[in-house]
Formats: sequence, structure tokens, C-alpha cells
Amino acid sequence: MEFIEYSHRHADAIIASDELLKERYNQLTGTIKEMTEEELLKDFIEQKEKHTKKKTAFKSMTPSINKLLKSKMLDIPGWEAEVDIFNAEEDNIINSEWRLDFACDNAFCVEVAFNHGEAIAWNLLKPVLSCELNHVKKAIQGQIGIYICATDALKIAGNIDSASGSYEKVLRYLRPMMNQLTIPMMIIGLCPFESFKINKKAEIIKKGCNINKEMIGHEVEVTKQEDYSIYKGKLTEIAEIKIDGKDEMQITIQKSKNNKHSFTDSQIKFLEILN
Repeated sequence: MEFIEYSHRHADAIIASDELLKERYNQLTGTIKEMTEEELLKDFIEQKEKHTKKKTAFKSMTPSINKLLKSKMLDIPGWEAEVDIFNAEEDNIINSEWRLDFACDNAFCVEVAFNHGEAIAWNLLKPVLSCELNHVKKAIQGQIGIYICATDALKIAGNIDSASGSYEKVLRYLRPMMNQLTIPMMIIGLCPFESFKINKKAEIIKKGCNINKEMIGHEVEVTKQEDYSIYKGKLTEIAEIKIDGKDEMQITIQKSKNNKHSFTDSQIKFLEILN
């Protein structure tokens, strides 16, 4: 998977200046890059089939992303999953919500978050609790936090709930919470898949738009190449045009009486017939 990064409180410079931190950070980011679309699709199909047999709901790519990331990270010596932040004797502290997704070498404290946007502040604070001193006995003492989440585009491509948090939204929290987020932290936003998306029915939609006249009159959904935004409506017209001397197909979609828009095939990432 591809991803984008944002450095909070000079985390990138600190990592670059320390060989151990650099090695551990590259292990994590390298693992993300090694997660192929084929692996994710295979796992998604397997999990969907299991849920179908059980007649339970299953819709997004997040379980497959979490599963593959955890499996691959645990293959790397020194990395642990589901790590307790505190090591206190009180029953209300041990084995409760005070837990990180990953940690290693008392260096990095990692939170992977695909949950509701209202949990962003809490998810950001968990690495802080792991790295700062506390009057409650700690199980781990990290140095740098890492927050992994979906970009807005991946939320669309992976059929992730619209109410969930996103990389873009997380960045809007950093400045108002500067006094609370006292540790250096890397924010990692996972990018959408290149070859497929998951639609609202949890169906796999492959890249490419084989535009043909039989689509006219059907309700369609266009996922735009540029920003993964969605446009729905009735396909009313198909035309062949030239752009910079290159032949392209152009479709016109009527969203409402006074709202229509045209797209060339180079502007379309995914084209789905709805009915």
C-alpha cells in the first residue's frame, strides 16, 4: 500500500538522526508498502465468505488491512501487538482500554485507527500516555508516537464508514491539541488501491471503464480519478471526442433536472452501473 506522512513536533528529523529509530520506522513503513492489493483482495474475499455463511455484516477493507499488517509486523523481531500501556496492579488498569496496537524496543508506540471520528483525540493521546512519564506504573516507555489511519480517498475506495476518522481530519486536530500532544509523532495516511474499490454492497469494482452505448439510460456511479469523489446519476449521452489530439470517450450524467456533468474516460477511476 502507498501512504502519505506528516511529522508532528519534528518526529521525522528525530527519526532520521537515530539509526535504531530509523531502522524500526523503515520496518513499519516497509511492511505497509509490502502489503499488496492481491493479498488484501484475497483476504477480503475469504472474510466476506465467512461472514456470508454466518449471515453477519461485512462491508469494508479495514479488517483485511488490520489482519495483514498485524501478521507481517509480528514476523519482525522486537515488534509486539496489543501492548498494554500501564503495568499497574489495579484491576481497572490492567487488560483494559489502555492498550496500543503495536510497540517496539521502548521506541515507537503505534496506534492504527479506523474507528469513529469522535475517537481521534483519544487515539492521539494513547501514544502520548505511552511516551510521557506517569504516576501509574508503565508497561512501556516509548519515545515517538505513530498514528496510522485511512485517507479520505481510501475511505471511499475501501468502503470505510463515512463517520470514521481520516488522515485529513487527524491533521486538523494537531494544532488545537498542541499542548496535549507533547511528543513527536508521525501521522501516516493510507492511500487508496490502484486497481479496485469496494462498493456500498461490499462488491469488488475493478479499475477501468468499458464505456458502451448499452449504458445509456442506466443509473451509474463515477469515482473520479483526481480525488476519488463520487458522482451519481443517469447516463444520458456517450460521445467520442479529441483532447490534445487523443481520442477519448465522454459520458454525460444527469444528476437532476438542472445538474449534469460530463466525464472523459481519463477522468474516471471507476465506473459502476447501479441498475
